[in-house]
Amino acid sequence: MKEYILKKRIFAVVFIIVIFSFSIMNFIHSFEPLKEEIVSSDEVITVSELETAINENLYGRMNFVEAYGYVQVLLDKREVNNFSYIRDEEGYLHYSAFYRDDDPMIFEYAMRVKRLQECVDAKGTKVLFVVPPGKYIAEYTTLRPGLSVNDPNPTVDELLFYLNRLGISTLDLRECFPNEELTYEETFFKTDHHWTIPAAFYATGEVVKKIEEDFGENLDPEGYYTNLDNYELITYKSGMLGSMGRKTGASYSGMEDFTAIWPKFEGNFHRESIARTDDGITEKQGNFVKTMMNTNILLNHADVYSDSQYSLYLNGILNYEKITNLDNPDGAKIFLIRDSYFSPVMTFMAPMCGEVEAIWSLEEAASLDIETRVKEGTYDYIIVEIYPYNIADAAFDFFKGE
Repeated sequence: MKEYILKKRIFAVVFIIVIFSFSIMNFIHSFEPLKEEIVSSDEVITVSELETAINENLYGRMNFVEAYGYVQVLLDKREVNNFSYIRDEEGYLHYSAFYRDDDPMIFEYAMRVKRLQECVDAKGTKVLFVVPPGKYIAEYTTLRPGLSVNDPNPTVDELLFYLNRLGISTLDLRECFPNEELTYEETFFKTDHHWTIPAAFYATGEVVKKIEEDFGENLDPEGYYTNLDNYELITYKSGMLGSMGRKTGASYSGMEDFTAIWPKFEGNFHRESIARTDDGITEKQGNFVKTMMNTNILLNHADVYSDSQYSLYLNGILNYEKITNLDNPDGAKIFLIRDSYFSPVMTFMAPMCGEVEAIWSLEEAASLDIETRVKEGTYDYIIVEIYPYNIADAAFDFFKGE
């Protein structure tokens, strides 16, 4: 009996030592990120936001995520983290939802775009609304019984209906994918919510074509920059782990290949950008690759959890971008209200334009204001692009009043 009690006490002491040791290491590891999160917040940080920050900066976090993901594989489960994500039978990760609340603000979002159009009409600026495809396409997705996917298509349909009735030019890229050139597998990543780079390049051509059809200007009259023959496609094996894969762990989602598109031409560009803080403007100047492509993302194989290879183009998403084509100063001037889906599209459009300026539609930087930028700037085109799952009040933070 005494030996039994002794073993219990030894275990309790060892357990307490391990817990306290881990707590100390975790405090040291997460102190600076948590401090930055609290200091950089413009408002008082909530308990839930603080808890999220603590969880995201947990010491050895990805080891726990990978272990959890491996257990789900052993159990042959198709859902992760209490149905945050589900995996279809082809291995693609999707957002899950058992029900989707109706958004009573859809018409108001359309009206904000209409007010934007009315504001710039006198300047001769044309407005185009673009919606990229979401990864969930019913005819290409096979789910196990009982799994409910988050389907944004009814919301997109409603928004586009109002926009078209209000006389806004729209481009529904859901109608373009998959196609004869790109299969479903070539259009979307398994571990990420984004489209692939070849899909983004194809979409760039559709945007150029839409501008010509609706507004009469051909941004690529010789068809050079929208011709894939003038680029080189290189596939990097098993180096891509998207945002969804980083949440479920590579042990659950698997790693996948990444195909990049490299230009065969040089170009001469000047880029100004502001990161996801108000740290000020970063400037670059040089050719296409030097100014707009973050090649380090392909070289850093040590930590696939920090970022995905999709961030090769314009660092994935920054609060503000302005790319000036020094070889084409008289080219079209475009302002983009966009999210990360359009980072590669913006990159591929830059050689066809004189200037491309962009603000992230979900930015919260105090120095940036979309409405002010629109009112004070002079542009040939304003393109509003919203990813289907981002259609919400925060993505239409402009022209809220009459």
